[in-house]
Amino acid sequence: MQGWNIAIIAFWCGWVFLLGLMVGSFLNVLVARLPLEKSVVWPSSRCFSCFRPIRLLDNIPILGYLRLRGRCRNCGAAFSARYLWVELGTGLATLALFVLEVVLNWHDVPALKVNPAVMPAFFPAAGMAMFAYHAVLLWCLIAAAVIDAEHRIIPPAIPYLGLLVGVVGGALMPWPWPNPAAAGLVTVPGAPPGAPWSLQEFWGQVPVGVQLWPFYGPTFDFAPPGSVRLGLINSVLGALAGSLVVRAVKALFELGFGREAMGLGDADLLMMAGAFLGWQVAVLSLFVGAGAALFLKVIMLIVAGKEKEPQSSPVSGEFTDTRELPFGPGLALGVVVTWFAWPWVGPGTQYLFFDGVTLVLCVVVMFGGLLAAGLLLRRPAPEPAAKV
Repeated sequence: MQGWNIAIIAFWCGWVFLLGLMVGSFLNVLVARLPLEKSVVWPSSRCFSCFRPIRLLDNIPILGYLRLRGRCRNCGAAFSARYLWVELGTGLATLALFVLEVVLNWHDVPALKVNPAVMPAFFPAAGMAMFAYHAVLLWCLIAAAVIDAEHRIIPPAIPYLGLLVGVVGGALMPWPWPNPAAAGLVTVPGAPPGAPWSLQEFWGQVPVGVQLWPFYGPTFDFAPPGSVRLGLINSVLGALAGSLVVRAVKALFELGFGREAMGLGDADLLMMAGAFLGWQVAVLSLFVGAGAALFLKVIMLIVAGKEKEPQSSPVSGEFTDTRELPFGPGLALGVVVTWFAWPWVGPGTQYLFFDGVTLVLCVVVMFGGLLAAGLLLRRPAPEPAAKV
């Protein structure tokens, strides 16, 4: 029986990896065309040098690139290695998501637990739906991060499409789904009815669903657990929180620092993540993403080895400093890290997110600190050179 279980898991992992490779091939189309405002449907894949269509067999993910040795069959022009790495990275990331959420039940969702001794030929339908929903978020994050790294922009089409899927999916799979709605009525023996979830007795007791947490503590009558209304409110508030926290940080820091700090595409990216995962994850992801961006910056400097001259952007034509790392890749990585670290991060921040007074104080201190930091880092404008 154990060998049969391994065979079933390997079978599904193989198909999921192939799915990820095919999606990665499409993401390459988005990366190449969306910044140039070209259609992603027509024309078919072709070389950007000779404009001849790429043969079907040459367009197979990874194998096609290796078969052609990264060059066009017709004119010999070199293809960017990004095509290979995006396909491989998307395939591995999709596989990892499937293994964590469906096979290992990473967030310990009771409704998705499978008895290893009686492994069925198919995983629970709820687990597959959860995986499909979150896979869309993962793919959008990859596409946005790669485009931002290459072109310094995040096309609105990606986060807004993700926002639509996040809101619709949130309404269809409201918290605490796939757990029964009764699981959302968190009760602790000895605790008074309607007690706030910030009490220590409740720490780690809030069940995790497709939407990791609800937007509030004890239930409200107008949006009970498992209702479409709760799912919509969760997604909409998550999107608003993700967008507004980035815009607020941007406005305050720029007010103090006197120069542009972040792009509005970053706000759209976190808006999309909030629609899928809730406002708590979106807010924390901003700060985790800042640390991730710093980490990526250090890696980039080590790999580069030396400073490079500014280069003109193929989209805007403006010169950009290639030493600067856009915030999008770090923010996308921050969302993923916060998302899968939630079994540890959630209980540790439960008091903050479900206690209104503490939350307001933290917001005031945080935004006041950002404004003060911007003022301290403000540099005087250079004086114009005297005419001779």
